[in-house]
Amino acid sequence: MSAKTVLISGGGVAGPALAHFLSRHGFVPTVVERAPAPRFQGFRIELSAQGLTVLDRMGLHERVQAVSGAPPDATIAYADGPEVNIPSWAEGGRAIARDRLCSLLHEEGARAAEYLFDDSVTAVHEDDEGVLVHFENREPRRFDLVVGADGLHSNVRGLLFGTTTEDHAHFLGTNLAIFTVDNHTGRENSTRFHVWPYRGSAVTTFPGNTDLEGMFLFRSMRPVDAQGMDQDDIKDFVERVHSDLGGHVPDLLRNMHGTRVHLAPSQQIKMQDWHRGRVVLLGDAAHCPDPMTGMGSVLALLGAMALAGELARHDGDHLRAFAAYREAMRPHVDAAQKVGPLSTGFAAPRTGRAGIRVRSAVMRASLAALRISGKEGSGAGDPFGAPPEFPFDRYTP
Repeated sequence: MSAKTVLISGGGVAGPALAHFLSRHGFVPTVVERAPAPRFQGFRIELSAQGLTVLDRMGLHERVQAVSGAPPDATIAYADGPEVNIPSWAEGGRAIARDRLCSLLHEEGARAAEYLFDDSVTAVHEDDEGVLVHFENREPRRFDLVVGADGLHSNVRGLLFGTTTEDHAHFLGTNLAIFTVDNHTGRENSTRFHVWPYRGSAVTTFPGNTDLEGMFLFRSMRPVDAQGMDQDDIKDFVERVHSDLGGHVPDLLRNMHGTRVHLAPSQQIKMQDWHRGRVVLLGDAAHCPDPMTGMGSVLALLGAMALAGELARHDGDHLRAFAAYREAMRPHVDAAQKVGPLSTGFAAPRTGRAGIRVRSAVMRASLAALRISGKEGSGAGDPFGAPPEFPFDRYTP
């Protein structure tokens, strides 16, 4: 095996999953994480059947089932229109809190890899023998390969391609404000959308129904820049944008002031190539599909399994393995990124009230057709289509 030691930058979803699969294939992974300790905060994740298959192959089936739940059905309240009830399209999927998923993955990653907390990569210098990696708080070390699994604002991507996030980011025309509060509503296993022209909001229960996720989406010509805004600034801004709306919005705004709000533009990372030399990108660092797609974590899990599997299949020949990894993942990335404009357009339409009424009528007619055919709730009506096939058996050690 020509490549053996692998540095993984990022300890979220993709990094620990990759460490697990690399170790099973005989590689020696090391994970570097900027945070001083494991970070388990985050929001709700919907895992597709494919994402669950990766976790099953990691031996996590029972533990994932114990801390997750079925994806909720949804109710959509359109402006000036009747409510529409939508069954979950995610046949065979599960909803899980991000902190619970990351905790499980960290346990697996810590078994497989050395962890370097409170540090980050500052430079990479490649030669014929490997990569000399410089760290912010440690002495330089050599590795055979380096993987950037460090998210949307990937530090490794910046070092690799000499560019900023904005050079690869594609703004989808909406901005997302999201937060978690205690479930004070009594709702269980549900998502409730309110949709207006150019704006939308949603309330979703977490598995177990102890928490609620509140979400606001709103359109703008340019992405909102939350840098330099403190929490008071963010909350005041979100309230100004949505204070004239009804439905569940007044209750959401009141509860928003008692918790931390994440505000960011809806954007995707699009790159033709994900590697240079011995350094490769994984997960959101390579191809963030946007949080509204619900597919970022699934792509991270699939990518981790594929990258480790291709390195094993090509006996550590990184150039052949990286090319094969990209070929295996590209159909899944393209399919997920096509969902981005559809999902943001669904929740915050780029249309006036007349267009909203048309959308409501089309949605009701489509669901009526599914009920007549007996396929409602079967996943057959998934507006985003079936995902591409993934070669799980090829990559299972």
